[in-house]
Amino acid sequence: MAASIDFTYKYSFASEILTNSAGKPVLSLATCDSNQAHPHFFDGRVLYPRIMGDMLITLTDVVRSHFFLPRPTNLDPVLTSNEELLRLEGFSGCCGVYARVDLPTPFFEGDLFGRGTTNVDFNTPMRNALMRLRDNEDVQFSVGNDGVELTKGNQRTIEKKVKLPLRWIKGFSEVQAYQPSLELAMEVGAADALRFVRSLPKTAKSKMPSYVISMGRSIRLSQRKQKDAVRLVGAHRVKVIEPLLVRAKSLRIWRDEANGTSAWEVCFNVGSFFLMISPEVYRGFSGEGQVLSKLANPPSDEVIAQVRAQLKWQSCIDIKDMSNNLKIDAHEIRSSLAVLGSRGLAGFDATSQMYFHRELPFDLSKVEDLQPRLKQARKLAKTGEIQTTSDKEGELVYVVPGTGTRHRVRLSDSDEVCTCPWFSKYQGARGPCKHILAVQLIIEGSDS
Repeated sequence: MAASIDFTYKYSFASEILTNSAGKPVLSLATCDSNQAHPHFFDGRVLYPRIMGDMLITLTDVVRSHFFLPRPTNLDPVLTSNEELLRLEGFSGCCGVYARVDLPTPFFEGDLFGRGTTNVDFNTPMRNALMRLRDNEDVQFSVGNDGVELTKGNQRTIEKKVKLPLRWIKGFSEVQAYQPSLELAMEVGAADALRFVRSLPKTAKSKMPSYVISMGRSIRLSQRKQKDAVRLVGAHRVKVIEPLLVRAKSLRIWRDEANGTSAWEVCFNVGSFFLMISPEVYRGFSGEGQVLSKLANPPSDEVIAQVRAQLKWQSCIDIKDMSNNLKIDAHEIRSSLAVLGSRGLAGFDATSQMYFHRELPFDLSKVEDLQPRLKQARKLAKTGEIQTTSDKEGELVYVVPGTGTRHRVRLSDSDEVCTCPWFSKYQGARGPCKHILAVQLIIEGSDS
């Protein structure tokens, strides 16, 4: 059984589309945060109702989908608000697909955004209402308590007891560790992108990878690896963006050639939808380990605290400016943000190549203790049984106890190698094994 954490969500009302005193539809989203408060983030007029409806429906489609093994689907997307945009994030039930909706200020006409992060309740009536939105309607968008007033006193508190899977929490820390390695591979117009996505299979067919290649102004799928191609396994996972391409401007495709991760960004004249898929259909982001080395060797608590104090709901965190202000090396700032990201306090946006501040509405202060590889590495480091020796070339080798055997670990500036079965299978593609982590803890003196 997958590990999980119990939470009780209390919503002040059910999300719905209401009719105001002027007879116009009003979109009212019920929210919940970790303190059971219901902040009013924004109240304004939506300038692109149909596009917003399409993006939010697609986001909830991702959250409700299982692309590999069945998982619980009672998870609401996370919404972050600041003066520059509204951002909604979520994972598929199998945690192998991450989706994000970005709605910048030009998307709305209204007062300034508030600041905060919360969960948003997307129930079935809400989905049905979003499907019926049209651009010729005057739609008001409100998030939080203000929606209660529109119901004219019919306030309802909905208690929703859910089990938040650990894989979903860990998924957020992993996607922000993957995204800095993404590079823009190609961009095509929406019409060509739509033709391509429509040609993709609707279900998983083969475990063998396909490759997306550029052909002039269009793209196509090939079974042969070519230069600058984008590796794709589980092409059916990309099908979810098909409805968005009808009204989009373009499709941008991002890739991480080393790890096989790809991202598919649907761009509109205003706003965007970002879809990131794991290297394999069976691999959920929560099972990866890209962030483990940073968690094993974090900056000092003082540095992390200083960086956290600078987080003020920015949609883009300028590491250089923060480094200058705090008189702390930029590498330390970046490492601190990675640690804070593992605690739900920061995310990374590949499109801007910058971190952003958001606070997941859960207590994630102990998330590092929930990393099994890191816990096992700490135990190995504390045993005092890790020894050092030299190979024939005189290079330093660490001998680490294993199950019925001993493994040899070599570390260099460019590579990390271990003789254990985990490393042999994944070659570092899913983060370091526990033996490499244990050696890193010994070297940095962080095994306490």
